Amino acid sequence: MLMARLFPNDFSPEDLDIEIEEIFPNCTEVFYLPSQADLDLAGRGSEAPRQLRKKIAVFNGKGGYISVYPIYTLPTHPDYLNQKYPQIEEIRLLFDIDIVPYTKDDVLSALEGMPAGFVKDVRYGLGLIKDFRFIISAVEEQTKSKVLVLCDEETRDKDDGRFCLSWGDYDEMRRDCNRITERARKAARISKSAATYNRLAYLLGNEQKPLPIANDSISKMLSIKISDTDKQAAMNLIVGDKSAIEQTDTVTLSRLKNDIELVSLEVLIKKYEELLSKSAREETWQKLFNDNPFILNLAFGYPAIKISGQASVGGKHLSGDGEKITDFLLKNGVTNNLAIVEIKKPSSMLLNKTQYRGAVFSASKELTGSVTQVLDQCYQLQKNISTIKVDSRIYDIESYAIHCILIIGTMPTDENQKKSLEIYRRNSKNVQIITFDEMLVKLKQLHCFLSDDDNSGVAQ
Repeated sequence: MLMARLFPNDFSPEDLDIEIEEIFPNCTEVFYLPSQADLDLAGRGSEAPRQLRKKIAVFNGKGGYISVYPIYTLPTHPDYLNQKYPQIEEIRLLFDIDIVPYTKDDVLSALEGMPAGFVKDVRYGLGLIKDFRFIISAVEEQTKSKVLVLCDEETRDKDDGRFCLSWGDYDEMRRDCNRITERARKAARISKSAATYNRLAYLLGNEQKPLPIANDSISKMLSIKISDTDKQAAMNLIVGDKSAIEQTDTVTLSRLKNDIELVSLEVLIKKYEELLSKSAREETWQKLFNDNPFILNLAFGYPAIKISGQASVGGKHLSGDGEKITDFLLKNGVTNNLAIVEIKKPSSMLLNKTQYRGAVFSASKELTGSVTQVLDQCYQLQKNISTIKVDSRIYDIESYAIHCILIIGTMPTDENQKKSLEIYRRNSKNVQIITFDEMLVKLKQLHCFLSDDDNSGVAQ
């Protein structure tokens, strides 16, 4: 292995690539001096080792502390000789020092006396071991400190470039990391065992082995906050593994289904609101409705099934290559009666800006034109339904009384304009006109219903 070649076990302290200098009595500095062989391995053979000397530790017996300066000392690492952490340059440990090193052997002994959780071998670069790097990340994300001080003081940001972390809080963080790591390893062992057993059982036709469900590591790990990517991966795994679904009790499945629906709906509502605030293009809205066709069900009040997006209603097929194209073609899930949905933009003007007479506003040219467009699509579909059914080989569709829906614009804020729009659309017998913000309210009402929170009310 490469690591074994780089760092052989049969080395003596004198083999360490370090230099020790006394700053003042009872205080020494330790420097890492790369060897010519390591520089050659790192592709930096033309550089002089002496010019690349790096300070890696300070042992101050008088001040009662050890400071380490973590750098990468593995010559094959792309950041060789650079500091390990983006922000933290120094980790200072305040405690009584028994030995201030003056020789390489002394350095090894002094590093061995460092607390648990620290790298104690110069060859691997000093600092926290990999499992505890999250402690450094947490400090870097929440402060601007470049020096992390482990001490007996209360944990606080000192606003002078130093962050004090108490020994007690450090130990708690370290134990938390250890517990989580052990749970993850145990969960991995259980999952690997079950996965390999069940794969062979499937091939041999034997009964599958269910995962343990009582107080197991996987159940404990569910209390850990996971990322959206991990959630999606877990959902994909569940969907793809029918055997896991079959072995799950119905109450758990029901809860899982509701949780997934709520999370998906929350994401959809957020995306819908973002598009509404950006005045997105018509094609963007069409894609949103196409990816989430259940939104269209909210406009109908009965179970609707999407037949096609961008459907041709004026030709022989529903493939979208005819003369008259509707954005969506749906059918009633019970009666098979067809419905046409035309999507415009939230920015579409619904009423003329100036009053027609008194406090009355007439419908805009864009609105009346859109209504006429939908009515023409309805006429073409009724006229060609027989040919479409035969040529498209979709026979379970009917055109008894085609339901026409137009999603367009947003609700005016002026009361007189609201009244004028309401009068106009309530007298539009054959085309149901819905605004984009009304669809958003329907989505939020659905979310409140699924949440089963009587005190939440309708989200506004």
